[in-house]
Amino acid sequence: MKNTPAISIDRVGKAYQLWENPADRIIAPVLAGASRLAPAIFGLKDRLRQKAVSLSHDFWALQDISFQVQRGESLAIIGRNGSGKSTLLQIIAGTLQQSTGLVKVNGRVAALLELGSGFNPEFTGRENILLNAAIYGLSRAEIDARFADIVSFADIGEFIEQPVKIYSSGMVVRLAFAVAAHLDPDILIVDEALSVGDARFQLKCARAIDRFLARGVTLLFVSHDTTMIKRLCKEAVLLEGGRLLYRGLPNDVVNLYSKLTAEGTQVEDLAEDIAALEKTPAGDAPPDAREVESIPLSAPSSTAVPAAAVPLVEVVALQLRIKALETVLNSHPANPLLSQRAAELLLNEREHVRVTGQEFSYGGDLGRIQEIAILDRDGQSRTWFNTCESVTVRMAVVAHEDFLEPIFALTLKNIAGVEIYGTNTLYSQQPAAAIMAKAKREINFSFDLNIIPGHYFLSVGFTHFVGNKLVVIHRRYDAIKFEVHGTDRAFGIANLQAKIMSKNLVHA
Repeated sequence: MKNTPAISIDRVGKAYQLWENPADRIIAPVLAGASRLAPAIFGLKDRLRQKAVSLSHDFWALQDISFQVQRGESLAIIGRNGSGKSTLLQIIAGTLQQSTGLVKVNGRVAALLELGSGFNPEFTGRENILLNAAIYGLSRAEIDARFADIVSFADIGEFIEQPVKIYSSGMVVRLAFAVAAHLDPDILIVDEALSVGDARFQLKCARAIDRFLARGVTLLFVSHDTTMIKRLCKEAVLLEGGRLLYRGLPNDVVNLYSKLTAEGTQVEDLAEDIAALEKTPAGDAPPDAREVESIPLSAPSSTAVPAAAVPLVEVVALQLRIKALETVLNSHPANPLLSQRAAELLLNEREHVRVTGQEFSYGGDLGRIQEIAILDRDGQSRTWFNTCESVTVRMAVVAHEDFLEPIFALTLKNIAGVEIYGTNTLYSQQPAAAIMAKAKREINFSFDLNIIPGHYFLSVGFTHFVGNKLVVIHRRYDAIKFEVHGTDRAFGIANLQAKIMSKNLVHA
């Protein structure tokens, strides 16, 4: 039925029995059996039963999970390792039985769960295609009609006739996705599978998923690639400790996840952020940048612009920061400490900086970013500019402790969350001087807005290293929303202001 949810999860829980030592697995059933046969005198029956129970305890991988996914919806599931993501997907896929609650799945499910799950390692690729297609209910005629397309999509060459046990991890996931992509599923479940393939195969898979979504296929997607999550999914849920913390826009959920993974953050620290998100209608349209007041240098870190519903766009992940990292590493080939720090900083920057349309910040105990503004060439704070105009992003910070090697960062993103430009004092080889406790400092990033007209968000960061460990002092994401107006009809992402010249050639 059209109005019936594709997936309905109602108070689902999953418990695993854990034992103090392996021998208890044998002793407990013996004691339980003895308790059933023992006489009730002197409490013997109860003592035997209690002893059997005491040898193990329950670990709840999932607790009281409830949500629905309508037909044609795309939902991301985000959470730290051990949060219950894979367990939940296995229950929905039918490969694992829940301990409590109800699960209703309406339609044919194609699931890419653990690497190579559903494949017999002794069978060839060809034999596994036939076996899996038959399990999913395809007739031999249907399998034969699609076989060539499956082999072409997998693109593993002559290995299709070799046992799967000799395949690389990339080849296994190619074959698994190729089979799933040609089964005409009603529900597609993907659990980290695409992270194994190379960039070209990931793009091929993303396009295949796009076609699924266009046909109304329901998607459940687990990945640490938040760019893919933002592109493919309209909603996301955050799991932690087997419980569902929040469901909403992917970018809001990723920001909550980012804060959760920060050093010293507890689940309780998200309560205020979740409450603020729940008060904001998810469908609110982003305001016109000309109607957003400029954030003055005296603005507190809680200043925010209204939340925006981020549109889905066809984008390929940009490699700007990776190129920046390569430049740093190549310029200091004999400095392993700098290389390690640059790699750690890159990972942290890419993991945390995501657009929401509403300012999101954390940290602030060790120091604070007190003031942020975008200034034109006359030093005036504005939130609209012309393309290629010269600007200065000014931030003022105060330190609560001594920082010998502070790092100041800036990231510019478009409304889809794509990182247009990012840099910091480490990557740019413009190190900042030490800043002592109670000292204030102004930092200026000056550059030309060589970008195409549109709405953009500005994020800033204040970090440092303790040994080789990156410590966030204060981060403010999406602190300012501003608009860029066009002066010509250039298109794309960047405006390179090409000088075009032509001249007549004289023939000899």
